[in-house]
Amino acid sequence: MSTRLEQDRAEIDQIDAQIAELFEKRFHVVHDIIDFKIENRMPILDSGREKEITERSCARIEDDQIRIYFRSLYTHMLDLSREYQKEVLDGK
Repeated sequence: MSTRLEQDRAEIDQIDAQIAELFEKRFHVVHDIIDFKIENRMPILDSGREKEITERSCARIEDDQIRIYFRSLYTHMLDLSREYQKEVLDGK
């Protein structure tokens, strides 16, 4: 019989699989966005847009104690997104 810890770890594994799938999906869309930006001679960084989507995304977190950690994660993901866009841009 599984212990509570084993059950929780199995649930975390399932959640991590979903996160990985969504992360990859997000970055495929990011690639499409940088292609558009290249074609239209737009800069990678749109700080107003980043602020807007960060605030909107953080507002989805109902638990006040967790929201600060989500903000950190989300900010880092946006940093990685810009890094990826720069890599794609430099390769073209």
